[in-house]
Amino acid sequence: MASVTLRRLSKVYDGGVQALHHLDLEVRDGELLVLLGPSGSGKTTILRCIAGLEEVTTGEVVIGERVVTNEPPAARDVAMVFQSPALYPHLTVRDNIAFPLELRGVARTQITRRVLEAATRLHLERVLERRPGQISEGERQRAALGRAMVRGPQLFLLDEPLSRLDAQLRIELRGELLALHRALGATMIYVTHDQTEAMTMGQRIAVLHEGRLRQTGTPEEVYQRPADVHVARFIGTPGMNVLQGKGRGTGEKADGGRVIEAGSLAIPIELTTYEGELQVGIRPEYVGLCAVDKGVGNADVLVVEPLGSETLIHLNAGGQPLVARVPGFADVRVGTQVGVKVDRRRLYLFDSAGAPLG
Repeated sequence: MASVTLRRLSKVYDGGVQALHHLDLEVRDGELLVLLGPSGSGKTTILRCIAGLEEVTTGEVVIGERVVTNEPPAARDVAMVFQSPALYPHLTVRDNIAFPLELRGVARTQITRRVLEAATRLHLERVLERRPGQISEGERQRAALGRAMVRGPQLFLLDEPLSRLDAQLRIELRGELLALHRALGATMIYVTHDQTEAMTMGQRIAVLHEGRLRQTGTPEEVYQRPADVHVARFIGTPGMNVLQGKGRGTGEKADGGRVIEAGSLAIPIELTTYEGELQVGIRPEYVGLCAVDKGVGNADVLVVEPLGSETLIHLNAGGQPLVARVPGFADVRVGTQVGVKVDRRRLYLFDSAGAPLG
């Protein structure tokens, strides 16, 4: 396996569209790193630049100790698994998995052994003689993974391989991919726009937005210590509440006059004196409900989403959207007014441009 280093990587397409902006990123040997971001953030472009399927405009791609920026894809020893399995429909699963070994002229006995090993690991033994059209979507994706595995590449690039599967199958295959990563000790870069997938799979997450790397860290780091407002809003399901507010007051204690006014809320804060526009963030799990006029302000109930173990309550706090996550089934009705309480220890303060304060 091998590490991957991207140095000042930029990609500009014809017409001047810049997909990547001087991006620096290091993926450790044997790591499973997730590239997370919305559509158009540059995730797939990064994978294609690493694989050699896109020409780099400026910067370097280093795999292991080799600068491979100008090397052809075949020389990079990289396996890429796409959103669509892209199997040959006229070949059996066995022959699809064996195909890259056949191209390399590997001995037949080795091909047989390696295909069976991959099929066993991916639970495909019973469908080896079937064609792609005769197996399920999940089995087709496993076959695509098997085709990548048998090559024994130094790097796996996975471009949203589970996005076309139904929810339950995605959960199952996420577990299988994690088990595969542990078993192979492989370096994997996994692309997704799904925050849950990123949080459950990534040893580290690289959050992208508009071709720029906003933050890299463990799932806990990007969730608990977001680098800016974009990361705060994007990480989590639902993401962090971010309210537009104004700091005022000069008291020495939280109850001595320092508050953030945000919509219909007036939230006491423990921060050095701050006057002016700012943004205050708080995760939905740290927003609670109480009787009217008994919290930091009141809000109107817009939507109630019971999810079984918890309920998401969407509120209008003086023209600003706010989501509360409360345990179990909440006895709250749409159209009513409720009091809002927050855990002041869990507030995140950002300046008007979205950078952290304090």
